[in-house]
Amino acid sequence: MAKIARTYKFDEDTIKKIQVLAKEQGLNYTTAIEFAINKYFEERHEDNIALINSIDKLIENKLNEKLNSLRNDLNRVRIATNIIDKHVQMMLEFWNHYFVIHDFKKLGTTEQYKTKELIEAEELIIKRIAHNRQRKLDHESKRKKAE
Repeated sequence: MAKIARTYKFDEDTIKKIQVLAKEQGLNYTTAIEFAINKYFEERHEDNIALINSIDKLIENKLNEKLNSLRNDLNRVRIATNIIDKHVQMMLEFWNHYFVIHDFKKLGTTEQYKTKELIEAEELIIKRIAHNRQRKLDHESKRKKAE
């Protein structure tokens, strides 16, 4: 490529740096400036790649932390669901046995009649669920404050 003559003004410190670079590399001043500029653009690209890789690893680590927490929560939900399903299936078997043994002809549903005891049981369960939910929220807020 043809060289074009240009005039640039540098401060004393920059001129000394160009002289040191030219001496260390065995170049004339023009070639030393070209060398420095080319090196800058080569390393700028490499720095960008290194920065992108660092950011990528950081994001990957953060995502893995969050996903592991989510996996643990989902695993707990799955286990709880399996336990509940097992208990429901057992209750169905017990109720079926109860109805077979007593030879009932008709089912008295809660839509037809709710006993005082059933109403109390429903209220107790609602309170228990609310209490457990509040305990969970308190635990989560303490955990977030600790982080």
